[in-house]
Amino acid sequence: MEKDGFKFDLHTQRFLINRWDTETGSQVRDKVLAGLKNSVEVRAILDPYVLDHEDNKDPYGHPIYPPDAMAESEFWVLTHDDLRGIKFYNEDISNTPSFEVKALNYASFYNCNLAGSNLERTDLSYARFERCNLTDTVFAASGGFCTRITDCMAVNACFWESGFRECDFSGTDFRGAYFEGTLFEDLKVNYRTQFDLDPSRQWKSRTMPVEQLPDFLRSIRLAYERAELWSHVDKYVYREKTAQRKHILWPYLKLRRSAPEFFMWIGSLTSGLLSGYATKPVRVLLWGGLLALGFSGLYLWLGTPSTHESTWASYLESIYLSFTTFATLGFGDITYDADRPWLRILSTVEALVGAIWISLFVVVLAKKVFR
Repeated sequence: MEKDGFKFDLHTQRFLINRWDTETGSQVRDKVLAGLKNSVEVRAILDPYVLDHEDNKDPYGHPIYPPDAMAESEFWVLTHDDLRGIKFYNEDISNTPSFEVKALNYASFYNCNLAGSNLERTDLSYARFERCNLTDTVFAASGGFCTRITDCMAVNACFWESGFRECDFSGTDFRGAYFEGTLFEDLKVNYRTQFDLDPSRQWKSRTMPVEQLPDFLRSIRLAYERAELWSHVDKYVYREKTAQRKHILWPYLKLRRSAPEFFMWIGSLTSGLLSGYATKPVRVLLWGGLLALGFSGLYLWLGTPSTHESTWASYLESIYLSFTTFATLGFGDITYDADRPWLRILSTVEALVGAIWISLFVVVLAKKVFR
């Protein structure tokens, strides 16, 4: 077995799925389906079919399927909760509590309605949910490896303390879902996958701790990066860094009150305000324009190079001087004379700021355009 005992060899995988297609398996599946629809405990249905075998001593700790018992025409289950490999098509299994604590590895659900059902503490490794209604479904403490939840509606679902590794969530709508303590690793998404930029922090009486937001947003951002959906990536970078500044850096700064924490927080704040954490080139351009206008105001207040009878003419000259200096054009047609050295220094400082600002704009724009 691989991945903590959730991946079986091909022979076992084939038996897990095909056993439900045998004559006895089909009958048991129908009983299970009826039980799920009527909230009957599945354990009682599977009890007569639990395998009595010398190798089946610790089926929960070590789920070993004895090779000599896996005949093509046989149906048996390893435990009372063993629904591995079961298939449901176009079924309404909504609002059932009977899935709780079941093994659904390699199970398949196609176009099924599981809205409001309780799949708490279920094993979902290699399970597949396709075009299913998972609205308000509870997956608390569930998950697994290589689970596929594709093209589903999972609005307001609960994934509290769940974990998914190398899973495929392509095309599924997770808006309003609750993700406290959820672990995502190597997640696959596509352009139709939807998560909230501001994740839901409430589910019944539970509230997601704010310090979990940056890590959750980071896992979603990494998923979109792997899919090369850069417009989504930029949105989540901004949200992730903002949440990190508010809920990680700021509390640390208040707690420790040290220079390193202060500079980390102020650097994050500055980056967010000026460039949207290198995701918003227009913001860099607008701040540059405001800086140039600020310098023009200084020139107007301290005196423009030329003397004008009209205030309007002085204002236009200060703007022209400021923007040409900020853009480092260096026309030289309007400059301060040697008798005004401090204004010469001021214009030099503006040119230096402008050079830095233009470089910042080029970097942010290039990052956005050339990915």
